[in-house]
Amino acid sequence: MPVEGKEQDTQEFYRELQQSMDKIHKKENIILAGDFNGRIGNQPIPECVGTYGEQVTNHSVAALRDFCAFNKLKITNSFYRHKGIHKFTWEVRGTKSVIDYIIINDRLKSSIENTRVFRGSEIDSDHKLVESKFKFCTYAKHSYNKTDKIVYKNTLAFTVHLLEREPIRTLYRNRLKGKLTSQTGERDADWLKIKEVITKAAESIGYKKWKNWK
Repeated sequence: MPVEGKEQDTQEFYRELQQSMDKIHKKENIILAGDFNGRIGNQPIPECVGTYGEQVTNHSVAALRDFCAFNKLKITNSFYRHKGIHKFTWEVRGTKSVIDYIIINDRLKSSIENTRVFRGSEIDSDHKLVESKFKFCTYAKHSYNKTDKIVYKNTLAFTVHLLEREPIRTLYRNRLKGKLTSQTGERDADWLKIKEVITKAAESIGYKKWKNWK
């Protein structure tokens, strides 16, 4: 994001960003992360800006808030109460501000659990590392032959909690390694094939019951 005061560059930045947003399907998960040089303050905008940001705003904030409100995006930093050391993302010679954000769209709002500054990383910068915590439901579709009598209305989920056990984790790792080695040896290996390999290897840990049986 251009620094504060460069209005023409700021307008061009958001114009190009909006063009990119318009190309993304509405059913995709969207995460925008980085230095936006906008201090959004703590005046709330429902589902967009929360009340736990810093008190100060700057001139660049209008473009950022308008962009997020128009695209129904959530500036996650402002929705979680934290101490200053876990809130301010930029600091130099005693001056602090929040200008680095993790921004998400509607589809991710129910999955995010927290956003805060991570102090333990040395990155040789006056910017702090910002991290978000998400919780996703891991599941995969299970296919059946047409002759099967049982049909699932939704999907089956893998019992991923079993990976906490070393023997099962080792079994999964070995199966995945073997399948990936044979698959990636092909010149035309692509993401769909790799995805299939990962799914097949995960079958070693089994499925758990999902909802909505038919």
